[in-house]
Amino acid sequence: MTVQIPAGCPRKSRLRQWEFWPAWIFYLPVALHYARLAIRHGSATVPTCANPGFFTGGLIGESKFSILDTLQRTSPEFTAASHRVLPGGDRLRQIDCLLDSGALVFPFVLKPDIGQRGSGFKVIRERSAAEAYLAAMPSAIVAQTFIEGPLEAGLFYYRMPGSDRGRLLAITDKVFPALVGDGVRTLRELITADPRASLIAETYLRRFAGRSGLVPTSGETIRLVEAGNHAQGCLFQDGMHLWSEALEDRIDRISRQVPGFFIGRYDVRYSCPEKLRRGEEFYILELNGASSEATSAYDASKPLRSAYALLFKQWDLVFEIGAANRRAGHKPSPARLILRELRRYRRLSESHPSAD
Repeated sequence: MTVQIPAGCPRKSRLRQWEFWPAWIFYLPVALHYARLAIRHGSATVPTCANPGFFTGGLIGESKFSILDTLQRTSPEFTAASHRVLPGGDRLRQIDCLLDSGALVFPFVLKPDIGQRGSGFKVIRERSAAEAYLAAMPSAIVAQTFIEGPLEAGLFYYRMPGSDRGRLLAITDKVFPALVGDGVRTLRELITADPRASLIAETYLRRFAGRSGLVPTSGETIRLVEAGNHAQGCLFQDGMHLWSEALEDRIDRISRQVPGFFIGRYDVRYSCPEKLRRGEEFYILELNGASSEATSAYDASKPLRSAYALLFKQWDLVFEIGAANRRAGHKPSPARLILRELRRYRRLSESHPSAD
């Protein structure tokens, strides 16, 4: 869904709008809760056992394509077609071959194979854009069919080891903010005048760096973000109105076919809420593991305490599932590996282009 944001409303202080607090402030209670759980379970790396089939359990450094490739083989009708483009060689030629064979068509998506929070997500509408993206990205990337949607949801799933049934803990209804031109103000002026967009204006202005001085025509709608990620400016709302037994059953059946997967979030695009509730006609863009979030926690219409309650519950489950898998013989990833992957990702993310 695209929401048109009216201009001219009073601007709110970013510090009063908790969904935009700096990460080090917002996540401090979550970090303290994580520390309590680590003490209780005798290890800070127990979450790496939550999904034994994923590298580090999906905590850090996992390949998006490796997970998507499994989904393409086990649930192809529900998975957006994806291809890995490895570093080295003529990567543009690899893209051309995918286009020539019909495996990709314009527009399509390019994104890092190892990435977080929508970093480096680009909708590619012409060959020159693909060439520029490849020139900026030396690491492995995923080329994926662009699913128009226009709706997107995050489905946070979990299943206790040994349980006969998995559950949906939370559903995020992702809303893509848009502004409406008035034929007078520039895009920069529209963004900085908007009560919500102005709070993360630097994100939007970086995205529209080449267009910020243009004046949209009266009534023209400008969608501010394509990536369904809060860090990129997407609006997250509680989407449990989309829950149904049929949807939960469908996600459970898909999940059981992914070896070693017990907890994480599916990001899906769909066109009809009723069909989604029936567990039909949706496409998985990504499946994220232990470090993924029940992102409906960022619904700013709810009190801050409800956000922490959901995030605490999520980490309770990650640790509980990880501990159960550890008892079954799975070994946690060593802390030095986690630290190495964190440093590696920081280096990789420096080359990521600004996301759409």
